[in-house]
Amino acid sequence: MTYKDHFVVEVKSNGKILRVKDDAVFLPFGSEYTLLLKNLHSRRASVNVSIDGDDVLDNHSLILDANSSTELEGFLRGNVARNRFRFINKTKEISEHRGDKADDGLIRIEFAFEKPQIQPMIEKTIKEVHHHYDPPVKFSYYGTNADWSYTDNKSSAGKTPHDGESVMYTQCASPSRSINSNATMDSLGVQNISEIPNVDEGITVKGSEVHQQFNYASIGVLEESNVIVIALKGLTQTGGTVAQPVTTKDKLTCSSCGTKSKSSFKFCPNCGTFLE
Repeated sequence: MTYKDHFVVEVKSNGKILRVKDDAVFLPFGSEYTLLLKNLHSRRASVNVSIDGDDVLDNHSLILDANSSTELEGFLRGNVARNRFRFINKTKEISEHRGDKADDGLIRIEFAFEKPQIQPMIEKTIKEVHHHYDPPVKFSYYGTNADWSYTDNKSSAGKTPHDGESVMYTQCASPSRSINSNATMDSLGVQNISEIPNVDEGITVKGSEVHQQFNYASIGVLEESNVIVIALKGLTQTGGTVAQPVTTKDKLTCSSCGTKSKSSFKFCPNCGTFLE
């Protein structure tokens, strides 16, 4: 599990949540996976997802309701996820054909919460009608015309929607304003993507067919966004190929003494050997 500012991202394979170690998930080449997104905030969240530096939501965003979750099963085309995420070995042939990118092997989740919609206080002054001179009587009340923002698929400028215009979509709903997918991580106060070591042993491609439907919706003004980055790795830290994914419920067996430990342990509690 990777947690940041009331938001959780988990990688799942074969229906099981995988262990995250040092912001990385070790996954066998050829495995298909999904992304479980959890909004633990009391307000809705708008989410953008990119893998290997490419937007996987077809230039849309997802909206997660407050205290809710959704499992993204694959690449979106239009408003339907049609192919699962499949992690494969980036061979020499693949590298020569598509090239190498600094963000290969990286899952980047950018999320922003909806701002609280506080109705402004509107003050009006009226005069009571009397036959003598009285000072004005002031009455205050709360207006109901709170501002909201909207963005269609072609523009990020806030405006009021017209009949026939389309908005972006997602499973619980979908966003009216897209988070800037080109924003650098430095501008968000976290490590720049170029400073992360090049993860070149695997990439994500389109896998088996799936049909996950999303719906149109809108969302209000968003706060400043945050970013979660998870690296997918098909090689162990000692250079071997990952044979099977480690789930959050798996026990790790020490290669030196055979002691079984929780999957969150980095070193054997018995002999101190590094656990893989």
